Amino acid sequence: MGEHDLFQKIGFIGLGLIGGSIAKKIHTLYPDVTIIATAGHQETITEAYGEHLISNQNLCEIKDFYDCDYIFLCTPVKRNIEYLRQLKGNIKNGCIITDVGSVKTDIHEEVTALAMEDCFIGGHPMAGTQYSGFGHARANLYHNAPMVIVPPAFDNIELLSRVQELLRP
Repeated sequence: MGEHDLFQKIGFIGLGLIGGSIAKKIHTLYPDVTIIATAGHQETITEAYGEHLISNQNLCEIKDFYDCDYIFLCTPVKRNIEYLRQLKGNIKNGCIITDVGSVKTDIHEEVTALAMEDCFIGGHPMAGTQYSGFGHARANLYHNAPMVIVPPAFDNIELLSRVQELLRP
């Protein structure tokens, strides 16, 4: 039993600069954790698979994320909301979903409307670059950079603690 037994499989919906960099850092810290991803282009998945970052060779469907312990929504805000709707009812109990969008009002309103406050916590990494795309993703992009965590309900200490456990390193 390792120190991170609460997460064995992590999913990324969107694998550009932000999602790719977070995935690379997680893979560096926890090489035995399974990472799956989907992206806007098969070429991104092929490249990430070729780097041994993800376990899937083809674009994932929503049903492929059902057994993830964490899911990162790393697409534009409006698309993240669409994916959140698709994930409702298609994730296991205890799964935590977070996003990396800079705007929180719309997604938090949707989280409330979908009654997903117990599994969603907003996030916003405070680092980046002028470049975009998986080809520019790197494991150290967020080194010593803060990630703002925005829970929909401020009294859910367990949810907050679990996300902090994953993201603190």
